[in-house]
Amino acid sequence: MRFSLFALRLREVETHTSTDWIPMASQVYKTLLKIVGLVLLVIGIGALIGGSFAHSYVKDQLSEQAIAMPTNETLDAQVKSGRLTQENADAMRPFAGEEMTTGPMAQAFANEYIASHMKAAAVALDVPDDKATYEGVGELVTEKTSALTEVLKAEPENADKTDAEISALATKEIANANTTYQDAKDAAALQTLRTGTMFTGNSLRGMLLNAYGWWLLGTIAIVAAWALIVIGVASVVVGFVWKPKSATASAPATE
Repeated sequence: MRFSLFALRLREVETHTSTDWIPMASQVYKTLLKIVGLVLLVIGIGALIGGSFAHSYVKDQLSEQAIAMPTNETLDAQVKSGRLTQENADAMRPFAGEEMTTGPMAQAFANEYIASHMKAAAVALDVPDDKATYEGVGELVTEKTSALTEVLKAEPENADKTDAEISALATKEIANANTTYQDAKDAAALQTLRTGTMFTGNSLRGMLLNAYGWWLLGTIAIVAAWALIVIGVASVVVGFVWKPKSATASAPATE
């Protein structure tokens, strides 16, 4: 008899305990949802502000340069002359004739226009593809200068000249627009390609692609910000309106 009463009492305690903890746990979950939601909202708003600032800053900087994207007529002419490929032109047509103000426009101008012109200038001087860089063209200039030096050394009138004097003669011939030495002409043309087209082109591309990089970061921040804001709002709303069902437990039947 005593054992039966003890077992019944134990079951009542267990039943009471199993139903009492549910509202408390639900309240904890609701509080956590509110806190997490508010944190996500703050982070999302911060990211949105940062991303918008990045876009605005890049736009302002590009606008100051007043760079006009090539018109469709210009692109067609460039394709016809071989300065651009059809793929280059097609990639730039969405921005044709507009002022450069966005990261994607800067990227297109850098990769599809400037890079293509640099390549075309190198091809015009018979520069191999693997040498069509600032350093590569510099190596070709050195090769042409060395070849010119050897030619000058072989001339009878230069037999008594030192290496330094021969080197000075080579430099003078390269700078001479009326030189008759082919190596000097080639070295001069390559040097112009290197210090003019390659150096300037790479510098412009670097600045434009840097602008594109910051624009891309801003875009990623804005997309992530909206995702965090949506999740944050949803979490806060659920935290306030969620009403879990009450759990009830029926008392065990006794004889």
